[in-house]
Amino acid sequence: GGGECGEKELTLRERFDLCAKSCEDLENNTKGGGSESGRDLRGEILACVRMVETLALFSDNEDKDDIVTSSLKYLLLPYYLGVCYMHRLEGDRLENVNEALVCFRSFVRNLADKELLEDKIKKFEGRMDGSATFTFGREERIALYRQQKELKAAMTSLSRLEEDEENARSISLLQINCCAMSAYQHYASLQKEVELLKFQKENSDFLPRQAAERAQVQEKMFESLKGAATALQADRERFARGVFKPSHILPTMTVEEFGMLELERMKQAEDQKANQPKGEKQKCCSDDDHSEDEECIKKAREWDEFKDDNPFGWGNSKLRPCG
Repeated sequence: GGGECGEKELTLRERFDLCAKSCEDLENNTKGGGSESGRDLRGEILACVRMVETLALFSDNEDKDDIVTSSLKYLLLPYYLGVCYMHRLEGDRLENVNEALVCFRSFVRNLADKELLEDKIKKFEGRMDGSATFTFGREERIALYRQQKELKAAMTSLSRLEEDEENARSISLLQINCCAMSAYQHYASLQKEVELLKFQKENSDFLPRQAAERAQVQEKMFESLKGAATALQADRERFARGVFKPSHILPTMTVEEFGMLELERMKQAEDQKANQPKGEKQKCCSDDDHSEDEECIKKAREWDEFKDDNPFGWGNSKLRPCG
């Protein structure tokens, strides 16, 4: 295999075949998309480009008929380099995407200049000028998919025939046009990614700040809802306690307690009367001396008013009168 050979021992064809296989694996998301030998894919493709330039396989003023069949496949190198940049994980993503766009645009324009593109595929080349976003309409996308499917089917059919230069040339031309359609699709999707990456870069400081502000608002809303839930729970408990509450005012003491209280008051009144001096007692209780003793009259009136305001049995509940 190519991994057993040193880098200087590989021919252009061997190196190109390894790069082509690795790029096809990348596009198909095959496990181990990179070169099996562990070499840097980008470096290997660039090495192939330098070898093509050294060998002078192409010239600027030649067209499709001037290119030898064995050299046609090397026109795919810019496309493979674009695929490599598109899937490259190292370095800045925006820089890698921009490099891939340059590669795909250069690839398609070179094919158009050499008249290698079919008419139904060449018509999209003018949209890759970079001045506007490359987009496909729904019908164009469907048509492009069908054309690419037809080209792949034709390549499969030709590969089953006897290998000769004519079949090899037809397969190379079909592959070139098939890759051109893939380049259109990659170009359109990468342009959208560039817009997103630029927006992300321009708003790299704003987005975290906006996220922090949104988190603060959410926290305040949560605290507000928590407080409202606590108040609601308190109201529910208060209403629950009031469900079985009677409509009338409940007594503050039992009948037995009130009777004991009245008995205690009577005893205090009797003791006070018994301990009163004899002369004062006669003075207060004599009917003949009411006009002479204002203090006695005042006390008598206060006692009468108290009895009027507090009749016997006033503390008893109406629902439980005393026997």
